[in-house]
Amino acid sequence: MIRSVLTLRTTPENAERILELYRRESILQESLDLTRQISSDIAVAADGSGEVIVTAEWPDEAGYQEWLDHPRRGRTAPELEPLLADAEIGVGRLYRIDHGVQRG
Repeated sequence: MIRSVLTLRTTPENAERILELYRRESILQESLDLTRQISSDIAVAADGSGEVIVTAEWPDEAGYQEWLDHPRRGRTAPELEPLLADAEIGVGRLYRIDHGVQRG
């Protein structure tokens, strides 16, 4: 399995706006519905710095590429771009998951 990680460093105000956009437009649910994605989440730094991370679990790199290539992926770009205009956008990275544990 593969985990994708995207880091966005923006202002605390824009971080909240990004979270709201992801919620309102169901971006995470859409990527789950349209691809072989296993799970995803978006989180904001607890220290109030405005850093946002988006992570997702995929069966393989090809599964992640399905989302990158999907025509609906960019549908929220007109709203997202102004929120990211002054942001530092990290390189999306892929990690091979070795193992994990969870409750429940």
